[in-house]
Amino acid sequence: MRKPATTIQREGLGSQVAAALREAIAGGEFLRGERLIEVDLAEHFGVSRGPVRDAIRILQVEGLVESHPPGMVVTGIDEEAINEIYSLRGAIEGLAVRLAVTAPLRQGYEAITSHVEAMERAAAANDPASFARADVAFHNQICLVSGHRRLADVWQRYEPIMMTLLRLTISLDQDLGSSAAKHRALLELIKGNDAGAAESELAGHLEGSRARMVKVWERALQRRRQQIAQQ
Repeated sequence: MRKPATTIQREGLGSQVAAALREAIAGGEFLRGERLIEVDLAEHFGVSRGPVRDAIRILQVEGLVESHPPGMVVTGIDEEAINEIYSLRGAIEGLAVRLAVTAPLRQGYEAITSHVEAMERAAAANDPASFARADVAFHNQICLVSGHRRLADVWQRYEPIMMTLLRLTISLDQDLGSSAAKHRALLELIKGNDAGAAESELAGHLEGSRARMVKVWERALQRRRQQIAQQ
């Protein structure tokens, strides 16, 4: 079994192991159908088997692993799954944008603005990790500003995998300055009460992200095939 690149540096919780495994699966470090062996993962991450079991349960709910006696196997991410995830993002965030335009608590716009400013600073510093964190916070804040509690609940359920994909797409030679400018444009449309234009801007933004994620997946698949051929 190929081990994921990330190592847990301190004794962690199941959510930490889940985050590392989620990124490894989304990044193509595991093949569909590959078994997850608890003892190997526990040794790799430097944790007991308890957090590994917790992590696997989390990923099972997210549809990334499934029970296949005598153990658990990777369901993984493929192009169809990527398309489903991004269509879900479009539905959730499209509604969030429409509601955010007319949100009574417009002070929430200040937090959205601060995340755009953080993206602009990260782009200027060529800091993809900081950019990704600010990008995640930007989309999360729009859902919160919408005031729709059930929408926010759905977003929180799928946020880990959606945002894992977002971080991976940022790694694909993305022009951070251009991306920051698109987030600024979306913010201004929301603040300007232009729901139609804001939704259109969001749709274009998500389609670009989806296309980049497909490329990330294709590259990962090619790498794995090459590795298998060399074994």
